[in-house]
Amino acid sequence: MLEKITDVLSQYKLLYHTDHVLLGGDFNLVPNEWQDRNPPRYGINQWNPTLTKFIDSKNLSDIWREKNPGVTQFSWIKPNGNDMSRLDLWLGSSVLYRYVSHVSISAAPLTDHSIITLKLNPENKTQFKKDYWKFNADLLIDDGYVKMVKDLIHKIYNDGTIGTYTHRWEFFKFKVREFSITFSKMKSRQQKEFESKLLYNINNYCNRQFMSEADKKSLLSLQAQLDDLYKKKAHGAYIRARAKWIEEGEKSTSYFYNLEKRRQEKKSINTLIVKEEECTNHKTIAEEIHKFYSNLYSSKYLTTDSITFFDQIEPYIPKIDSVFREICDSDISLDDLDQALNKLKMDKAPGQDGLTAIFYKFFWKEMKEFFFKTIREIISNETLATTMKQGLISLIPKPDKDKRLIDNLRPITLLNTDYKILAHVIANRLKDGLDQIITETQSGFLKNRSIHNNIRLVLDLLDYNHLIEDDGVILFLDFYKAFDTVEHPFILKALQYFGFGKKFIDLISLLYSDINSSISLPFGTSKRFNISRGIRQGCPASPLLFIIVTELLAIFMKHNPNIQPLNLMGAPFIISQLADDTTLFLKNTSQVPLALNEISLFSKASGLYLNIRKCELLTIHDCKPSISLNIAVKTEIKYLDIIISKNTNNRENLNFEHITQKSKKILISWLQRDLSICGRVLLTKTEGISRLIYPSQCLYVSNRLINNINQINFNYIWRNKQHYIRKNDVVKSFEEGGLNVIDFEAMVDGSIKLKWLQSFINNSNNIWFYFPKVIFEKLGGIEFLLKCDFEISKLPIKLSNFHKQVLQYWKMIYKHNFSPHTNSIWNNRCILIKRKSIFYKDWMDHGIWTVLHLLDNDGNVLSYNKFIDNYGLSCTQSKFIKVVKAIPPAMIQMAKASLTYSSSIIREPSLIIDDRQFKGKTCNNKFLRTILTKQLFPSQLKRKYLFKDYNSRFLTKYLSFPIPPKAKEIHFKVLNAIYPSKDYLHKKFNIDTNTCTFCNTDIETTEHLFYSCESSRSFWDDFQYWLTSKNIDYPSLTFQVIRFGLQTENKKIEFGINNLFIVAKFFIHKCRFLKITPIFAAFKNEVFLLKASLDKCNLNKAHNLLEFLMLLFN
Repeated sequence: MLEKITDVLSQYKLLYHTDHVLLGGDFNLVPNEWQDRNPPRYGINQWNPTLTKFIDSKNLSDIWREKNPGVTQFSWIKPNGNDMSRLDLWLGSSVLYRYVSHVSISAAPLTDHSIITLKLNPENKTQFKKDYWKFNADLLIDDGYVKMVKDLIHKIYNDGTIGTYTHRWEFFKFKVREFSITFSKMKSRQQKEFESKLLYNINNYCNRQFMSEADKKSLLSLQAQLDDLYKKKAHGAYIRARAKWIEEGEKSTSYFYNLEKRRQEKKSINTLIVKEEECTNHKTIAEEIHKFYSNLYSSKYLTTDSITFFDQIEPYIPKIDSVFREICDSDISLDDLDQALNKLKMDKAPGQDGLTAIFYKFFWKEMKEFFFKTIREIISNETLATTMKQGLISLIPKPDKDKRLIDNLRPITLLNTDYKILAHVIANRLKDGLDQIITETQSGFLKNRSIHNNIRLVLDLLDYNHLIEDDGVILFLDFYKAFDTVEHPFILKALQYFGFGKKFIDLISLLYSDINSSISLPFGTSKRFNISRGIRQGCPASPLLFIIVTELLAIFMKHNPNIQPLNLMGAPFIISQLADDTTLFLKNTSQVPLALNEISLFSKASGLYLNIRKCELLTIHDCKPSISLNIAVKTEIKYLDIIISKNTNNRENLNFEHITQKSKKILISWLQRDLSICGRVLLTKTEGISRLIYPSQCLYVSNRLINNINQINFNYIWRNKQHYIRKNDVVKSFEEGGLNVIDFEAMVDGSIKLKWLQSFINNSNNIWFYFPKVIFEKLGGIEFLLKCDFEISKLPIKLSNFHKQVLQYWKMIYKHNFSPHTNSIWNNRCILIKRKSIFYKDWMDHGIWTVLHLLDNDGNVLSYNKFIDNYGLSCTQSKFIKVVKAIPPAMIQMAKASLTYSSSIIREPSLIIDDRQFKGKTCNNKFLRTILTKQLFPSQLKRKYLFKDYNSRFLTKYLSFPIPPKAKEIHFKVLNAIYPSKDYLHKKFNIDTNTCTFCNTDIETTEHLFYSCESSRSFWDDFQYWLTSKNIDYPSLTFQVIRFGLQTENKKIEFGINNLFIVAKFFIHKCRFLKITPIFAAFKNEVFLLKASLDKCNLNKAHNLLEFLMLLFN
């Protein structure tokens, strides 16, 4: 062993040039055979030659002995106390001694070795202050604590001597914090005292030179108590962990996803650039940060600037209606508070009072009346409670930016939960009618607004720039610290001009009156400073108030006579916004300085000033600006997290490559965890695909990329090994015997593009769809085109790759009816002139769109003159003849026959997909994914015959059972005849052996392993006896029953037994893996542990199963 350690040390010496060496462990040797053994082997000092030679050759020494010369103490004691040795050592270089603050030997639980504690304190250790107190939700499981808090609520609420309700509320929060801290410390202290007393007594016995028989018995008893204490701790942790896993494991929960979070770069601010030099002094950093933010949040508001701005736009500012105004002005009710509470997210950090949303929701029934009266009083007095005014700012570094620069830190304010409830009430009211005044050019924070519209508009301008006659420039504006610099009086003035009532404006004013914050730093907090401007990032109402402010900029730019907007094929367009991300569309570069000059008026009034260094310019055409500008001109711009490039071939690589590689790395990191196949499927959706959805909403996705994404995900599902089930089957739903796996083309990209198409049809007059509307009008409009039998490559117009892909997915799901009465001659893949389909708007306007319109009553093609007479159309004979000749004769004959044998009315076909209107709400994402999956994977499941006697609900209900996911995986494999028994592996992969693991004689089929084998039969006999002994009757067991589950009229019994069947199959599977015979007593013990875990679960089904198991164990 020492030779191996020597080799390892030599390798490390080559890698790390240091004299600091520290080794620790059980060396199974004692340094001194006389001093370190009892009984000793020699009568005088006798150093162990092997260990001594190793220590001397490495310049090491025995740290404990150096600190405790002459002391006799042992790290290993034989259970009967007859033999003791100091085998466990810390060996270190002499240079480490000055860092050693403590070294000791102490008893340990569940082992006959002791703990050798070594503490090293680095020089110049920085003393960090503790974080703010945060409520520990584990206290809520203590009935005594809960009762005391409820009593506290009642007592303070009814104690008028404290003062007003606001004073009582503040006192209540103080007392809860005080009591929670005291209670936690008391519980911890009691446990530590008991444990310390045990350790003291054990160590006292262990340090005795000689022990009597009574001493040995006492030592064994004390050690047993210590072992029992730690067993209970471990068992409790094990039970809680199992319960947590049953509740949230392999589900879309933060608990599950946080399991594999890598240690990320620390976000704390330990270094800062101050006066162009890097500073690490904590006091200087704190002073600089306080100075910066106290100045940032200091008001520079001038009433005259505000008046000047509002005077220019007042005639154009819309007003909210009376209904919305009354909603906002109405008194706050208990229902409002209930709704606001439900909006709180459970995992969000609390403010400085430390009381979390979990605390409020748990005690809401007892405290809501108290809180309601406090809020009413606060509004009446027009001032928040003291703690509601306070915020704690956490500085979050911006991604991919130097966090040493203070401008690259985003201030997020942690606010107390009572404040957030009030703010949610305000936000809920604003959401009711804010779209009355916020126009469609603002895409942020409102329902049915999409960030992707902003991106698609810019991409359309570049993809169809040949249709833009103006020189055209796109100016991307960046406002410096926009949320943090908007002036409070300007917000209130804006609300007044938009028509909000005085009561509501006073309520908003309340949020910003006399408020203050401090900055959270790793070494404490900064001094407090007042917040006299800016809206708190972290306040639920802030985003909505902010877009009210930015709407005024949009109004100002749209009605500004000094700036020429971009002409979008006949329509002027000047601005799009997503919160503060503002984009201007200008006629030419000469408009840029004019626009910047006009914006300065808005800046002076609102406090939002441009950061010219970060503003960027993109020319629509490939040309250089005609005038010199102080703004960077780019060919590639990152806009709303999408890299927009003029080079269409680069867009996919720029926006998808890094995402797919990151997803692949994350999935690989999850491979080390023993997840079930359902867990791995879930991760392909959340880690493998979710990040790709955002860019797919607005960008073309090539087949190469689609195949690459699918390959990464499907390989991960099967752990980069052989795929047990073909792709056609796993994408099917659980009801059909599949795994509900997402195919990126069908389930993501296709449905996304079709939802864009649906939105386009339903909102064709929306400014965001102006470009595609004008383009597709050249083909009769998007709705008419979709009804035609078109071929994308033969359309007579040039389409962007994005729009081509949209049409491609439409062709995939829409089935054309080739009736002569509905089949159009326009955009028809079979009717071509110069290899392109045709569309003549003037003909369409005169009602000509089918072959039947070109025939007379006898089915003959109209002559040119007759055609002109019938329709009164101005058309050359040459053009008419070309159209007639382009129509295939077979199509004309079919039309002629229809006139003879049918009297159907000529009508345009409907946009129906599988009996659903494509434009309707029923044609949702789920439906579209199902249709696309059927088209891409049309063949039926090969194993479908297995389920012919069972309905789909029975085949899927196990997914919600409160049992471990791995048990459900085994059930799925047995259910679908893909369990990897030896016979299955022999047939599928030609593996040699196929004899049973248990009996080693018969062929190991799935049925044999889980039912027919003598060992399994014995297990199931005991299983059945156990149930019948508890008066639970059910049909005799067959393999079909064990495989699929039991169906009975008593649903409680059915639910309990079917859970046990799955757990039992999982137990047999584990026995097979361990190559041991399944013993029912061991299985029963596992069920007992499951019962203990279910007792800690909050799921209804867990309680149902617990009730059934309690019946079995009575």
